[in-house]
Amino acid sequence: MLQTIQSEKYLKDTCKKIVDVDPAIRFAGVINDKGRLVTGATRDNVRFYVDRREREMLFMEVALRTRMLCEFDSSLGIVNFSIYHRKNVITMEFLLENKTIYVSAEKEMNLNKIPFRILELVKNENALRGMACEDKDVF
Repeated sequence: MLQTIQSEKYLKDTCKKIVDVDPAIRFAGVINDKGRLVTGATRDNVRFYVDRREREMLFMEVALRTRMLCEFDSSLGIVNFSIYHRKNVITMEFLLENKTIYVSAEKEMNLNKIPFRILELVKNENALRGMACEDKDVF
């Protein structure tokens, strides 16, 4: 139980650090392998583009996409992150163990710098997955 509480605090702190990387970052959250939001951090005064039900569906899609990304790890290498450039926002997904860090940012975000700063933060926090995709029981 104590380990779970410490783990959740660690993940919450990591999300806060990601939001602080750049003013363009709106939200950072940890999605589990079932598509549920474990924890997250939101920048002040952020208006969500999707309602609660749509967010639940979005997070389930993120979990499914994460599982599918592992298919080509042996030939192409593991995925460090993925970026989706949408009409209203940019979203990014960083894989770790059996979870995904989901990040939403304003369209003005610097695509050449910010994703790599987040990746370094996640690596420095020692949270980036190893070869979690090789352990099919994780999913």
